[in-house]
Amino acid sequence: MKSSSITALGAVLLMAASAVSCDDTVSQIGSSLAGTTVEIIVDSAYTVEGRSVIVNDIKPKTSNLLIGRINVPEYGILSSDVVTQFLPSTVLDTADFSSANVDSIFLNLRYSKTAFTGDSVAPMGLSVYPLTTQLTSSISSAFDPAGKYNAQDMLGSSIYTAGNVHPTSAEITATTRTIDVKLPRELGRRLFKDFEDNPADYANGRVFAENVFPGMYIANSYGSGRLTVLSVCGMTMYLRKIYTPEGEEKPDTIDGTHLYYLTTPEVISNNNIRYEPAKDLSDRIAAGKAMLIAPCGAETEITFPLKEVLASYTSHNSSGAISVLNTLTMRLPVDSIANEAGITPPPYLLMVLKKDREEFFAKNKLTDNVTSFYATYNSSTKSYFFGNLRDYLTEMQSKDEITPEDYTFDLVPVQVNFEDLANSGYYYYGSPQQTESDIQPFFEKPVMGELKLSEAKIKLTYSLQTQK
Repeated sequence: MKSSSITALGAVLLMAASAVSCDDTVSQIGSSLAGTTVEIIVDSAYTVEGRSVIVNDIKPKTSNLLIGRINVPEYGILSSDVVTQFLPSTVLDTADFSSANVDSIFLNLRYSKTAFTGDSVAPMGLSVYPLTTQLTSSISSAFDPAGKYNAQDMLGSSIYTAGNVHPTSAEITATTRTIDVKLPRELGRRLFKDFEDNPADYANGRVFAENVFPGMYIANSYGSGRLTVLSVCGMTMYLRKIYTPEGEEKPDTIDGTHLYYLTTPEVISNNNIRYEPAKDLSDRIAAGKAMLIAPCGAETEITFPLKEVLASYTSHNSSGAISVLNTLTMRLPVDSIANEAGITPPPYLLMVLKKDREEFFAKNKLTDNVTSFYATYNSSTKSYFFGNLRDYLTEMQSKDEITPEDYTFDLVPVQVNFEDLANSGYYYYGSPQQTESDIQPFFEKPVMGELKLSEAKIKLTYSLQTQK
């Protein structure tokens, strides 16, 4: 065992400093040192074992849509297309317009001008088709849209880039870009007419999909140079009414522009992701390396040395000593894999008990620091640091029997989203500025890295009080 201890008053002072910095308590030791010896034990003689696990299917619950295709020799080929329903507006402007006044309808796909991976000026193409069958909530990234749409019934198409070689001043200052796809006017008129005849069909997204419009399949049709993350997907109607006001001789015109249909979390949308790993990555996995590749690539399953840590912490119990747990932390080094596309390790890493992985994502859970934790990739130290495993050890110490289910974890590349507490009613002075609002399997761009489990550093720190 690799450990160190510090005795006497100096130890108490160091222990107090440690307690303050780690937000731990040592109240069990008491206020008097008479007849006692206090030590701080630091043990780091632990090893972590693990292996890669292939992941072909994920189910992130998000209304962000990934479209395009990219080929990076060191990473592989990643492509994604989209199926989505729409949430309709419950109020269409029937006071000024009728279905006959629908002049045109467009599909609008909006994205942040930095929300892409690949060549910004490479031309990419997409095609849009109406779905012929209903989407189900059980679909995931492995969903195959074949047979769910009619390839001969294309609604529209577009060629687009993520930027221009000679952008205008307006394009330079804009924070978003939009891909506009003109759809058949007949579609717009049919949708408006249904609202006129059956407004109940617009009650919610499910009813609208079942009775009016099942949704769209948006396919990458051209190009292999870019993946784009769409944050807004909607259909906008342009309305024009030409009429002669009562008592007037000259006709007048009323124009209207309305975004009546949107992809939102309330309806079903799905990114159909296909990934073919580069040979080098497949060889590393076959060789037993611990890989992190997303989306739909590889996770790492690890065996946490729980029994060894517990044995160290409780080794003094028979002598009548009192142990007070201060901290339990783990640092996992990760190597970046050289590539020319700027692909880095995942921004966040979820550590969740393997038995709880599926439920964690199915129920949209957040980490509880007992069965699940997350760490942020630190590009300076090239590692993930799990700084608060203390409650996990405390929970395991109370169990009558420890089984492999208690120390087998999945390390999953994830996206962690945050809520700004300063703009909510729950913010108070001194509280964190942000809190986690959502954790989903990572899917928005290629990421990869190799964990160096042989260099993992687990550190157990506890205070020990013994009678002289």
